[in-house]
Amino acid sequence: MPKHWKPMTMLIISAIFILSGGIFSAGVLLLLTAGTFGAGLLLEKIRASHSRSALLLGAAVMFEFAALILFCSDWMQSWKVNWIHGADFFPFGFAFFVLQSIGYLVDVHRGKCHAEHNWQRLSLFLLFYPRLIMGPVVQYSTAEKTLCVPSFSLSQIGAGFFRVLLGLAKKLILANWLVQIFDTVMLADTALYSAWIYWIGIFAKFLSLYFSLSGYADMAIGTALCYGVKLPESYGKTMFYPGIALFAEQWNRTVVQWFSHYVGTHFHGRNRFFHVFAVVITWGCVGLWYGFRLTTMLWGMGIGLCIGLEYLFGNKNRYRGFRYVGTLFLLCVSMVLFVLPDMPHVLLCWKKLFQITEFTPKEADFLLLKGYILVLLVGVYAATGNLHTLLRQAEKQKWFRWIRLPGMLLAGALLLLVCTAVLVTGNGSTTADLLL
Repeated sequence: MPKHWKPMTMLIISAIFILSGGIFSAGVLLLLTAGTFGAGLLLEKIRASHSRSALLLGAAVMFEFAALILFCSDWMQSWKVNWIHGADFFPFGFAFFVLQSIGYLVDVHRGKCHAEHNWQRLSLFLLFYPRLIMGPVVQYSTAEKTLCVPSFSLSQIGAGFFRVLLGLAKKLILANWLVQIFDTVMLADTALYSAWIYWIGIFAKFLSLYFSLSGYADMAIGTALCYGVKLPESYGKTMFYPGIALFAEQWNRTVVQWFSHYVGTHFHGRNRFFHVFAVVITWGCVGLWYGFRLTTMLWGMGIGLCIGLEYLFGNKNRYRGFRYVGTLFLLCVSMVLFVLPDMPHVLLCWKKLFQITEFTPKEADFLLLKGYILVLLVGVYAATGNLHTLLRQAEKQKWFRWIRLPGMLLAGALLLLVCTAVLVTGNGSTTADLLL
């Protein structure tokens, strides 16, 4: 496409993608986009009157969050079942859309950016489909520089395709297999396995969640790179850290930064305990954003409390190995809150984890591990980030630069072959596997 047609073409492709989720869901997103565009223009016009501008901003924010709760929370499930057929409504990326929209309006209200007068540019910012599904969340003043003026190159397209295949492999191969350990353990009779295998199961679930979310982020970043748009990273290369604060800095970082910037700043104070309170509130909101449940909110507040305690009591470099183990222990215990639907299920799982009298390994433990030990070891190594470090060091060697291109082509072909085989030979619908 000619240069001046590229943004509009990207917007049309994004609109087609959104329409694949159903006419109703596409209509909701398009109406909210139009409302955001109009609200931004009005906010800039009445910015001099702080009270009127704040009132309009508050109304817009409440409306956006009300739509998010209405369409994405389990609380309204019965209403949706009665009035909206599931086949006709799938809100693609609605949670990310709401964060982007509210962030844009707040920045216009605060005077950090001017309201966009070109509806095509703002619509592309809100509806660009690679970022709509899995983020990352980017401020409009930052995104418009690359999104509306994309820079294309053949090497970027190749790197983008490879990143998509890498993310797809994370989801279909590692995440989908690892989660089977957790599902097998949780559905089995309580007396069948020892407490050790429950710990391994929740650890496998943690690994699976990391590979699922980071895999989707890889697919989003890779797809955007094919369009010449560079998106920031959302997840770190590893999931093992010597502290909760270090983990929190790398876990869905753009979403956490959004809540820190637009929510946490309102609760900051000179007192150190106010800072802790702000972190707890911020992470509580992050938990609610993941799912409108008490368990996810408690998960977020627990992570925030641990970060606050590290801030209050310091984070010394002594006993670094023990801190890795302690951090992983806390994350696995808290992950129960994140993945289970309600407190009765959470308490039952914690009871299984801390059965003091059931720590003796059983025969069923070895049979389960025998079937999943290979994928578990591969997942653990992949989550350490060592492979990324080795590749970065190999880049300095002349021989590696000679084989890098054919090596990437071969690796990409193998990943495509394996992922396709997993999709077409697996149980259920291919489309459902990709969506889930």
